[in-house]
Amino acid sequence: MLWASLAGMAAGAAVVAVPGPGWLAAVGMAVIGFAAAPVFPLITLTTRDRVGAGHADRTIGVQIGAAGLGGALLPAGIGVLLGRYGPEALGPLLTVLSLLMCVFYLAASRLPVRR
Repeated sequence: MLWASLAGMAAGAAVVAVPGPGWLAAVGMAVIGFAAAPVFPLITLTTRDRVGAGHADRTIGVQIGAAGLGGALLPAGIGVLLGRYGPEALGPLLTVLSLLMCVFYLAASRLPVRR
């Protein structure tokens, strides 16, 4: 389910990046929204499987803190970039961010669990 959500976010971002009518970008944004909804709860839920039971509580705390920081800084950074480069930069930017999320999750999933 998590991989499907991450792939859905990347697909929606790619649809936003495609030059075309405004409704196409709106469809891409809707796909991103529906795909992104389960990502944070699933990442938090599966943290123990990735880091082990002994480190899960602290790791989830770091995840919550990072989510708050990212929720404040990422929209501001995206706004600055859009102000500088125009709204055409939104699609490629969302595509890069969604692909980075896939890469980071893959890297976190491949690390050995410390018990």
